[in-house]
Amino acid sequence: MTVRQTANLMYPAMRIANGEMLEVNQQFLFETDNAIRVLEEKTQARLSSQERSMLRLLIDAHDKWQGLISAYRLYLINRLGSLHEDVLPTQINDIDILFNRVSDNTRELSRLARRHNLDLEVVVATEQMHLLSGQWYGGFKEVLRINTGNWRGDIPLMTDKIHPLFVQLYQRLDQLDDALKQSADVDLAKQTQIGGTIMQSLWGVALFVFCVAIVSLIVLEYNFIRPIASVARSLKDEAQGKLVEQLPDVQTTEIRDLTDAFREMRQQVHSRQMALEHIAMHDSLTSLPNRILLMDRLNQAINNARKRQRTLALVMLDLDRFKEINDTLGHQTGDALLQQVGARLREVLRDSDTVARLGGDEFAVLLTSINETNAMRIAGTILEALEKVYEVYEHSLYVGVSLGVAIFPQHGETAEILLQHADVAMYVAKRSNNGITLYDTRRDQHSVSQLSVLSDLREAVENQEFYLEYQPELSMSTGAIIGVEALLRWRHPVHGIVMPDDFISTAEQTGLIKRISQWVLDKAIQDCVRLHTLGHKISLSVNLSVWDIQETSLANAIRNKLEQYAFPADYLMLEITERVMMAEPERARQVLKELDKMGIKIVIDDFGTGFSSLVYLKNLPVNMLKVDKSFVMDMFKDESNATIVHSIVELAHNLGLQVIAEGVENDQTWIWLKKWHCDIAQGYYISHPLTLSDLEHYLISSVKERLLGKSVT
Repeated sequence: MTVRQTANLMYPAMRIANGEMLEVNQQFLFETDNAIRVLEEKTQARLSSQERSMLRLLIDAHDKWQGLISAYRLYLINRLGSLHEDVLPTQINDIDILFNRVSDNTRELSRLARRHNLDLEVVVATEQMHLLSGQWYGGFKEVLRINTGNWRGDIPLMTDKIHPLFVQLYQRLDQLDDALKQSADVDLAKQTQIGGTIMQSLWGVALFVFCVAIVSLIVLEYNFIRPIASVARSLKDEAQGKLVEQLPDVQTTEIRDLTDAFREMRQQVHSRQMALEHIAMHDSLTSLPNRILLMDRLNQAINNARKRQRTLALVMLDLDRFKEINDTLGHQTGDALLQQVGARLREVLRDSDTVARLGGDEFAVLLTSINETNAMRIAGTILEALEKVYEVYEHSLYVGVSLGVAIFPQHGETAEILLQHADVAMYVAKRSNNGITLYDTRRDQHSVSQLSVLSDLREAVENQEFYLEYQPELSMSTGAIIGVEALLRWRHPVHGIVMPDDFISTAEQTGLIKRISQWVLDKAIQDCVRLHTLGHKISLSVNLSVWDIQETSLANAIRNKLEQYAFPADYLMLEITERVMMAEPERARQVLKELDKMGIKIVIDDFGTGFSSLVYLKNLPVNMLKVDKSFVMDMFKDESNATIVHSIVELAHNLGLQVIAEGVENDQTWIWLKKWHCDIAQGYYISHPLTLSDLEHYLISSVKERLLGKSVT
């Protein structure tokens, strides 16, 4: 457990990947961006042909390096997670090819920089890029050497310790089996000898008393010979593992003692065998079936469902924030919490369903003879049961749950594929905070359709297939439109309109999110400047990703945008989630402080769904909290959601912050929020997301309605 809980021990290559290679990667990008910045600071008229060539080469080097890092990250995922080991040689070859291209590029950059006497800063940067790429490739080769035969830290433990213990156990069982056979043979020989002696005596007596002999023979047959033969056969069958027939019920004391001794021996052997099988097939903490037993039952269920042409469902679930509870309150509390989770799962499911613990805080549920609708309903019942408060050692604990559902046969026809797809759906639910997610090939990062999204996404950036919609934000005190949130949309040439949830994660993984974010910021500011010139002085909200906030040059880039379009900084609001803050808290704090000094407002998006958001409120320059729409939309379905929203509003006001409630879809929600003095509302009750032209008409009509006294009150 110590090895598996320590990343550097479990995966020896992680020290190099997260240490030296990560630092080299960051330095390479820094040098590349620095050289590009130096050349871009010159106007196009002042750039010489050599400098323009250098700029193109630098941008090309930046893109090739990003492709190299993406290929390397895919290799690490497959290598460390054992996902697709058969493609590892191909991925290593791809990395070698990409590195050679980067190396050729940086070598050419270094040659041109020295040859044409460019700026010293550019020359130094190109030489550093060539040197750093070589250092990175050396680290990659070291990762390959470490991974060869020793890529997981628990393999020596399994080979040297666990496996020998199982070998010793089986040897002891074989010894016990041999001893039982020898004992049975001795008993059989003794009983056979006794039977022969008795038979000889009876034959002697039969010569004198024929009738007595006949009676004695019958008595002997039924009271000795048959029971002894039955016991002998039973001993042989038991030794060979066959089904033992029922032993005869006799009155003779000796034979009865013999059969009783055999029954006791058989019971003890069976008890020990069942205990060993239970240990091998069940989790020791929760007594639930483990992964081995789950896969066995899943294969059987698939075979039965295939024969009867029925469907079944596999639900994977993972506890949110369990690690924080385990680290804060101790493993004893964490173990007790897992036991309560297992008990709740057994309570809400049918006897025919299987609940298994796969390890850590990960569980699986097998639902047989069930369709998709009922599977999602039962998943909702599981979610409701597990999200209730747990009383553990005088602690009242709350943990969120993420569930992924996969249906046989449409989501997979084998146990392995069904388990993999349920796992993918679970992680989609965790990333999107949906609670429950049904497997969808389009959201599977390793599916063919998702790989096509990656290639289409690169073309979308080049072909300008993105566009923005704006959702108005309304002041609840004045009823006036005071701002809009910029929402990204992708107009795909084949699939039509694609929403951000279907491509943002892919964009983040490939690094394309930076270019997309720059385009969103540039386009949104241009559109808002146009609205200002028309007399609509409203604020603009733009979402930042975790990649954006990690850029040290983010503040300067935004400052340049504001100066370029003469857009006041106090009209710009940047929305970030807790995930963005927790990725690198110190860097996030520094970047947000720079933005705050410029007068830009900071909004914490999806507030209430994180585990430790309150910790950051006192350390970050936050101006507003945006309550997650999942709480606002379900205020009338769940009283606890209404309590959460009310508490967030009061907390924010006590801290001097404003509150935006998103997901306002009816007048009753509006009335309650206004009663609680919520500051700003956003949702379909006010307006759906609008294009720029529709937004202009909406703002004009809103002004007219306010003048006529018809605004939302």
